Amino acid sequence: MIIEPIKNDQEHAQATAMISRLMGRNLDAGSGDYLDALIVLVNKYEDEQHAIDERMTPREALRAQMEANGLSQADLGRVIGSESAVSMFLKGDRALSKTQIRKLAERFKIDSMVFIE
Repeated sequence: MIIEPIKNDQEHAQATAMISRLMGRNLDAGSGDYLDALIVLVNKYEDEQHAIDERMTPREALRAQMEANGLSQADLGRVIGSESAVSMFLKGDRALSKTQIRKLAERFKIDSMVFIE
């Protein structure tokens, strides 16, 4: 993959796949620099394209993260330990527990306050 600004979600997916392949490997200096640059480009794209709007409700923020990451309720259920909890939260029937909020914040690498009502 060429090092240049990421312009769309397809390029983002390719870049994150490359990062996944390179992470945890014993890289030489050039490959390490390549990985670092790719991470910077992915972070920049995500900040610009998939940032959480501070005016979003916790439910809207979770839906936005699900869409941006191509995740289903079942996928999130595996993250927090309960698909029904995800469904009930998205419907407005219940709040998330502190543990569930922490797990979501870790998964999406965002501030946990985003999911607190």
